[in-house]
Amino acid sequence: MDKVRLYEMYLTEAIEERKTDLLNRNNEYKKLRKKLDEIFNEYPNLQYILEENKHLILNETECKMLQKLITIHMDIRDFEEKEIFLLGGKEMFLYLKDVGLIKEK
Repeated sequence: MDKVRLYEMYLTEAIEERKTDLLNRNNEYKKLRKKLDEIFNEYPNLQYILEENKHLILNETECKMLQKLITIHMDIRDFEEKEIFLLGGKEMFLYLKDVGLIKEK
């Protein structure tokens, strides 16, 4: 990604690329994503509710797992949002440099 500037790419592609990079280099993020997948696999009703917008009645265990799933998802989003913020800062610097507003010494 060093040669291609974010402002020259589609934003969604750049964000997805960053998420993939995060998955490959950050073990804590990888563990959270794995745990999220495990919960979805073990409790398919949660996936139906969240991804397919189905209306279901959950049992007590599923409700507890939904709370856990939401917490894990929020932790994942924290990682992703930090990466997007850092990427934005880097790209802003590169953009300002490319348009001549920042000069190297």
